[in-house]
Amino acid sequence: MTALRRTVAAAAVTLLIACGSDSTGPTAGTLTVSLTTPNSGLDGAAIVLLSAPAVPGSVTPAAGLTLWGGPVTTATQTIALTGTLSAGTILTLQVDDTKRVGQYSATLRQVAATTGFALRPLAGYSLTVTK
Repeated sequence: MTALRRTVAAAAVTLLIACGSDSTGPTAGTLTVSLTTPNSGLDGAAIVLLSAPAVPGSVTPAAGLTLWGGPVTTATQTIALTGTLSAGTILTLQVDDTKRVGQYSATLRQVAATTGFALRPLAGYSLTVTK
């Protein structure tokens, strides 16, 4: 009977440890907004529509970029970024639950060239939100 008690006790401890780590709850952290562009380094401004299930704790532009229209205080907000836009991360979002990454979106509304700020066609451009 002692062996059975040890086995049951070990199973109970294992179950308690497994239940103690709440993997279903929210996980705060950082999401990134990345730009795909056919003109990397040649764009100087972008208008972006951010949509989220909840207001991000913060929205930070990548190094060398300036965020206009912040702070972001609503779940859907239009912002502008200026500076030399290159392919890759352009924003980071501090969020209360990174597991909801699929509910965040960033839509490019306009892009302007660095020289002269002429508007560019949006073909070939995209934004993605990832963990």
